[in-house]
Amino acid sequence: MFNIRRHKAILVATILLILLSACSGSTGKSLPLEDYRDPQDRYNFAIPEGWVASVEDQLLTIVPSDYTGSEEEVVVRVYTSPTNTTDTATHIDLAKKQIEPFLSAYLDDEYEVVNEGDTRVDKYPSMLLDFAKPYKDSYMLGRVVIVAMPFYVLVFLGTGVEADWEGFLPTFREMLKQFSLVNPAEPEE
Repeated sequence: MFNIRRHKAILVATILLILLSACSGSTGKSLPLEDYRDPQDRYNFAIPEGWVASVEDQLLTIVPSDYTGSEEEVVVRVYTSPTNTTDTATHIDLAKKQIEPFLSAYLDDEYEVVNEGDTRVDKYPSMLLDFAKPYKDSYMLGRVVIVAMPFYVLVFLGTGVEADWEGFLPTFREMLKQFSLVNPAEPEE
């Protein structure tokens, strides 16, 4: 009986390691990227060549040129909103109020966090979450990166069906490396 439990525990641990390595692996090449400048002149970014970028309010959506609107397709969204404060507590409160509705609009309750970590975006500390949910005979995967940036709420969200997302992840990483703040919002006095 003890051996069966031990084998089950080893099997579960192995499966979890495989899933986590798939989400965080560094294999694969980035798609060629081209420069993108925010229309409000707040930041520079890099997006895959030939992809379509559209801005609505504080949301930049980046999709392949042949995008049909299917949930399975890779989509990158960048949410940017000023908080107009340097006070840490106020900034955190405002950021939570702005981030939660954004994420709930694109991630349903079936998604579960499978990996957590931290990274840097334009030298700013950032929280990274990989998530997944069962989808047909596969999984829907994605990553959210929340940046602790003065005066701004900044969230990068990428999603896609497992095979496509895993292939796109090196590109997503490279996009984040090339992000730079150009004109930060100044707090209103």
